[in-house]
Amino acid sequence: MKKNTKIIISITSLIILLLAWVPWFTKENAYNRVVDRLGGPDAQFDYLGESMAVKDIPYKVSRLPFVALVYFPSEAMWIVSFYGGVIL
Repeated sequence: MKKNTKIIISITSLIILLLAWVPWFTKENAYNRVVDRLGGPDAQFDYLGESMAVKDIPYKVSRLPFVALVYFPSEAMWIVSFYGGVIL
């Protein structure tokens, strides 16, 4: 019984670690999810008082456990979860 418990805990820990890191979800993938949510790369976005295409706006992506943060400096931030959902 004790050996089964150790195996279950080990497998559960491995799954949680894998989901926290999400190696298959890259920074580019997170950015592309946000761009799609905004209407595509040619959609207009009001960035610092100036209307411009989303593809022309500077962006940064930060990785945290379970999520990626995609933000336009001094303007907006989106949270992209490990399963691909975009939260404002």
